[in-house]
Amino acid sequence: MSTRRWTRWLMLTVTLTLLLSGCGKNIPAIDPALLQNKLSVLLISKPNLPDTVKTVFSQTLLSWRDNEKISYEWLPDVAALQEQHVNKIQSTAYDYIIVVGNELTAQIQPYASQIPDKKWILLDDAVSVNASQTMNDKQIAWKQTGSDFMQQQWDQWVKQEQGMGKTLEWVTTNDRPIPSAWAPSEEAEYISYADAQGWYTPFQNQVKQHGPNWIVVYSPLEASVLQRMKNLPAPIMNMASTSVNVNWSVVLAGVLDQMKKHQLTPGLQNYTLQEIQVNKPQ
Repeated sequence: MSTRRWTRWLMLTVTLTLLLSGCGKNIPAIDPALLQNKLSVLLISKPNLPDTVKTVFSQTLLSWRDNEKISYEWLPDVAALQEQHVNKIQSTAYDYIIVVGNELTAQIQPYASQIPDKKWILLDDAVSVNASQTMNDKQIAWKQTGSDFMQQQWDQWVKQEQGMGKTLEWVTTNDRPIPSAWAPSEEAEYISYADAQGWYTPFQNQVKQHGPNWIVVYSPLEASVLQRMKNLPAPIMNMASTSVNVNWSVVLAGVLDQMKKHQLTPGLQNYTLQEIQVNKPQ
């Protein structure tokens, strides 16, 4: 063996010996604070979300993973909680479970009440129907438009019309009562309930009898019913078509802030004007 090859072999041997002798001695310990701060999130979202919303969710989750070291899973297009979803939630140590979509939040809330070891954040994406209920679970935060949302949005218009002496004929359902400030009990004959059997014919007769200036729809109706109403001798103000667009970037930034602090503000919470954009018929 030549002197040069011998020298290389000797240097390699010494290097390997030093490396092997150092194994297990000077390995830096994992910071306990880093382990404690490691978070895991499950996002469950409803079907038929706009592509723009899906993009926001995807980019946000990736940012949480890359910048905040938050591990995540996303179950998209969930129409209803199934057994496989329940098993996944029970078998995985998620810290936070985020649920998006009015139908899903209403369905999952009773289930979330039975699992106190996980923090649940329920996010409505439309005008909330269950806003008047109470909720005392300390592990659940439910973001909604609020119990008085519709009254806030339409109070000025109703008072303006009534102030000019105009008559309003109301259509709603039993689960969405007309605010008493708009239709006191003594004006009950001006309210029709679309979830009552055979309601339309009496309503039609009332419209002809009362001669209202407006037919005001407060609860969503089928398109075919709305079309029939157009044949009645009064214009329609479809309050029920009021909608909201959620500013998901702002909402999820607030969610991240709570997660980084390992906190949760439980209970029903109203979206702020920075978190939603309101769309009303004219």
